[in-house]
Amino acid sequence: MSQTLDSLELEVQDTLAVCAQDTTIYKKPKAGFVSNFLFQFDNRNERYYDTRARMNGVKIGFEFYKRFRTGFGFYGNNNFYQMQFPDAAEGLRYSARLNYSTWFTELVFYRNFRWELSGSFATGTGDILLNTFDVRTSLPQVIAEDTISDIRLYDFGFNSQFKIFPWFGIGVGVGYRTLDLPNYPELQGPFSDPYFDFKIKIFLGYAIKGIFNKDKIKAERLYYEQRSTNRRAAFRERFLN
Repeated sequence: MSQTLDSLELEVQDTLAVCAQDTTIYKKPKAGFVSNFLFQFDNRNERYYDTRARMNGVKIGFEFYKRFRTGFGFYGNNNFYQMQFPDAAEGLRYSARLNYSTWFTELVFYRNFRWELSGSFATGTGDILLNTFDVRTSLPQVIAEDTISDIRLYDFGFNSQFKIFPWFGIGVGVGYRTLDLPNYPELQGPFSDPYFDFKIKIFLGYAIKGIFNKDKIKAERLYYEQRSTNRRAAFRERFLN
């Protein structure tokens, strides 16, 4: 008799569990032509010869169909950095900083509600400020201040992002920047280099939705959660069962 009651209890629990499952099929949120507004801070770690350096920047742009982004970026060294030129004349030292602006494009090839992976390309122009010091005196003296202008540059990057809130995210990336500076090979070398960067992103479109249309954000979150659950179930059924 006790076994019968136990069996009945298990059947009731299973029935309740099935009824409690969400059987709603959530539709993929429709992405509009302009799906978001982007405001992003970048902090890049670089190396010029043996000197560690930092490059700060900001990006402003638009996102289209949740897949393609474009806009403008503005970057600059936070300080002058010493340049260890291999063929520097005896008694002379140099320091330099790079400032530039770009037009960028970014393509998202994976995304869910929290995570995103993308690749980017940027092209633009910049200036290098170069100071020359005479160190043969007791105190180094600046003997020349030069500006190298209209330098063409290109930037390739791979980025990942995590949204802490729908309107606020952080990210990391790696990339390579190259300068077209054939007349100054001693500067082209250090400033054409790989970098690692940390990003802070503000999604203005989601901030507006969070104030005026929270249901759209909730529907998007439920769709991606359901898609992830279905994909995991399909993977287990195909490869683990």
